[in-house]
Amino acid sequence: RRPPRSTRKESSAASDVYKRQHIINAIDMYSKGLLFGDLYVQFVMGVKNAMPADKTIFNFYVKLMQNRAPKSEWCGAGIGANQILVNEWSIQAGGHTRVGMEDNVRLDRETLAPSNAALVKRAVDLCEKYNRPVATAQEARKLLGLAV
Repeated sequence: RRPPRSTRKESSAASDVYKRQHIINAIDMYSKGLLFGDLYVQFVMGVKNAMPADKTIFNFYVKLMQNRAPKSEWCGAGIGANQILVNEWSIQAGGHTRVGMEDNVRLDRETLAPSNAALVKRAVDLCEKYNRPVATAQEARKLLGLAV
């Protein structure tokens, strides 16, 4: 028997996923009330021995979220050289994107990023290219369920 929700340790509904089954598990746990808040799934792509940065696989994950968790938010995160590629796919497909030196330290093959701001600017430029508004800091905090 499960203890009442108020006495259980709650787990966030934000999930980094590294393969298809992680997405299905996150949706299943959320639908059973085992996660709190709004479901937010982040596809982490380009990690060795996990999800490759592959457009066909990415499109499959987007469809999976649309079909099984249509009210949920999703995000694409590309690791290393895949960051800009996955950023563009995510922005173009209507999702969110993760950017920064945690995942990638280069602007291109020859150029180290001087700061996170330089990587963020690339993502902002993609948002403008696809006519997608960029969230303010306050909007992003609300979306992620953080204190505003």
